[in-house]
Amino acid sequence: MVNPCSAFFVEVTELKQYLILCRSVTSAQRCARLLQSSLIRASVTKAPSGLTKAGCTYALLLHGKLENALSLLRSNKMPFGKVFSREDRGEWIEVQA
Repeated sequence: MVNPCSAFFVEVTELKQYLILCRSVTSAQRCARLLQSSLIRASVTKAPSGLTKAGCTYALLLHGKLENALSLLRSNKMPFGKVFSREDRGEWIEVQA
């Protein structure tokens, strides 16, 4: 007899995580509001200490849609810094923006 629960398999695909560094918490909040108004989910977070020389840098955390987000930020002349992607092992790697 076949288990009815095993007959249906749903594959969940995780979206790649990205961090976009910003100069200040205010700049990060403005960028996040702009992205969210265009249905790109972004949250403001403190940047991990190893990614920046400054002690108090904020970042936008994205799940996928990096190219759309960067295009929107550029077209609205919103300042941002380096961009990082989270690798499978959990470490952040800088990507060309």
